[in-house]
Amino acid sequence: MFFPFLAAGMGLFLGGLKIMGAALEAVVGFRLRLLLVRLTATKARSVLAGLFSTCLVQSSSAVAAAMVVLVDTGVIGLPQAFGIILGANIGTTLTAQIVAFRLEYAALPLLALGFLLTFLPRMNSVGRVLFGLGSALFGLTVVTSTLTPLLQLPLVHSILYQLTDTPLLACLFGLVLTALVQSSSAVTGLVVGLARTGFISLAPATAIALGSNIGTVVTTLIASIGRNRESLATALADLFFNLGGVLLVLPLFPAFLGVVSRLSSDPARRIAHAHTLFNVLTAVLALPFLDYLARLAWWGAGIGGAAKNNKGD
Repeated sequence: MFFPFLAAGMGLFLGGLKIMGAALEAVVGFRLRLLLVRLTATKARSVLAGLFSTCLVQSSSAVAAAMVVLVDTGVIGLPQAFGIILGANIGTTLTAQIVAFRLEYAALPLLALGFLLTFLPRMNSVGRVLFGLGSALFGLTVVTSTLTPLLQLPLVHSILYQLTDTPLLACLFGLVLTALVQSSSAVTGLVVGLARTGFISLAPATAIALGSNIGTVVTTLIASIGRNRESLATALADLFFNLGGVLLVLPLFPAFLGVVSRLSSDPARRIAHAHTLFNVLTAVLALPFLDYLARLAWWGAGIGGAAKNNKGD
């Protein structure tokens, strides 16, 4: 009985996130595309456009994949796309912040309200958003409840401990897990839920969340397959940024955890804050060096000529 409940819970969680994102994108899709194209006059605006877009669709992978297509078609240049990707990484942390609130009791009312609103023409999109949010919260509750007795088994506890024994191992675990489920929001949401039950401590949970930032790049890399080298450069820019951010934080991991510990006493909230803080700090640090990082991505994609770096400026 364990696996059916776990599969159902994960299905509800992932499906809920997808429904919510699709509904929001349907409402603001046209405006969203205009924002991505027009609000990239400066690097700071590019980051804000990425943040705003990802807060709406709740998928940094979707926004990054869209950047691959836009760069491929020449609508925007790599520096602008890279700025949007930085903002997308910040925007996706909203999921962890929402999950960190104890909203599981609101899951069923949200599901019911959302379902009823879908029958009203003018409220259909709002209903789908609420239904998706309720589904995601209810699914996460099912997953956490199902995993709780399993994690109490000595063998499973030992395996999980070995997989997350060091920050590096925990980071790799988060990377692989995110690459498999194709959603950093799902992985961080699950970790937040487990932290609330006390089955995972701050250090491994934070490292898993850091690894999820790298794992989500797999979607961007897949989106670049079959496209031109500019698209590959966009995907590599996403990879270089996320990988570089994690490599920068890991040596300072104890100090980073010390800062996070001071932000809240709630274990779930600490992990949500760690995820947000990491993405905000790395984006701020990378912002002045976007042009240089873009050139590195051009080089990685096998494209010569710095002039191409300014395409779309």
